[in-house]
Amino acid sequence: MASIIKTFGHSLGKEEAARRIRERISAEKINRAMIATVTREVWSDPYNLDFSMIIFNYRLDGHLGIGDDTVTLNLNLPMGAATFKGMIDEQISRQMELMIK
Repeated sequence: MASIIKTFGHSLGKEEAARRIRERISAEKINRAMIATVTREVWSDPYNLDFSMIIFNYRLDGHLGIGDDTVTLNLNLPMGAATFKGMIDEQISRQMELMIK
């Protein structure tokens, strides 16, 4: 199984970064027109999210950890999605930029 592990820097502080991510996920549940859609979200605490998402018709499972100045993403790709790893990486990066910049 392939994976994508990325760290995104931010200057929002932990609380604001978490608020923006939660807000964006909630908005995406209403607006299903986006390429990546979160289908499961489990917050183990205010700063750690286990989730599943659909992107390019593949279900991906991952973890998001929110820190004081970084957000770390660990995303597991099923075998079929490994071919699209570059495109998935690009879409995830765009979504994160919208959330925390």
